[in-house]
Amino acid sequence: MSHDERDAAIDVDPAAVEREKQALRNALTYIDFSRDVWWLLDDTERAMFAEANRAGYGLYSVAEQFVEDCYFERGALEPLVKSYSGQKYQLASVFDRLLEQLMEAQRFDLIERLWTSVARRTRAEFFYQRPGRDYGAHARVDEAKNYALEAYAQGIDWMTRLGRLDAAARLTQERRALREERFPSLPAPTDLRRIDEPVFWELISKARSQAQTTLEQLAILGGLLRAFKAADIKRFASFYAKLMKKLYHWDVWALAYAARGGCSDASFEGFRTWVILQGDPALIELAVTKPAQAAERVPPDPDIPEAHCLLMVEEAYLQRTGSSLDLPSIDLDKPKGKEWTEEVFATNYPQIVRYYASVTKRRS
Repeated sequence: MSHDERDAAIDVDPAAVEREKQALRNALTYIDFSRDVWWLLDDTERAMFAEANRAGYGLYSVAEQFVEDCYFERGALEPLVKSYSGQKYQLASVFDRLLEQLMEAQRFDLIERLWTSVARRTRAEFFYQRPGRDYGAHARVDEAKNYALEAYAQGIDWMTRLGRLDAAARLTQERRALREERFPSLPAPTDLRRIDEPVFWELISKARSQAQTTLEQLAILGGLLRAFKAADIKRFASFYAKLMKKLYHWDVWALAYAARGGCSDASFEGFRTWVILQGDPALIELAVTKPAQAAERVPPDPDIPEAHCLLMVEEAYLQRTGSSLDLPSIDLDKPKGKEWTEEVFATNYPQIVRYYASVTKRRS
């Protein structure tokens, strides 16, 4: 398309933009915030993107803001809390509008859920960074700790003001332990089983059955692991790392790329974790050997976690032993299989591309 043709294509009547937006408002799911955003981005030539296309700035923020506005207009607050619950405290300024709406709706339960998840997510980052002190990375570790302490302080303040005193007391106890880095020893292990492969999958499935989000599943899984001996917590980490390496494959990356509409290194790590957390060894085999068949069991833009499973394993091991776990590697030197580039992706994986295109078409 020439420069003049492109200018003509994006010079859209404001009334047409508003008509399109109204149609899109009615088409959103109001169930899955992230999926609705990525659905809008399936068509980058929408009239609502005309100004952004002309100015040359990113479309994601335009789509995200539009979907967020629609969710607020519809009062779909719980999906927004679900979406933001996985965020670290460093991004907490984006919660202001949501918190205001939650207060107006008197959804104090969702405010508790949001701040508890943010505090624990930020604390998990500290646990992950903590072993770095042994290698001289004190500044980075201390920064992670300070962010976590601030997140807890905010959560405690909110819970106190809302009269949710049990939650405030729980967060205060967790904050004190974090500040002093005196993690009380857990009671004697109550689950004396050896974590072998069947027990590994049993724990993942049990956590999945009790959780609404991937982040909640990881938190529940960490709680289950605290009942085991230190050696078995370490064994769980080894099973997980082995599966992460198995999924470190170009065909699995292609599946993630198609499902998410793009997939960075960090997102691919989260996607592999998501696959494992489905609790089904057969899905892992399909993802590696028959990704086109696996696609039928992977929704567009799955609920992948920002952090991988070893964060909560590290926390459980620390509370069990008082020392850091020497975390196993979860990557190989390079992915297995045949490398591909974006230019040849559709040619190399036509079935996967057609499948997700058909899903999008059915939805619209």
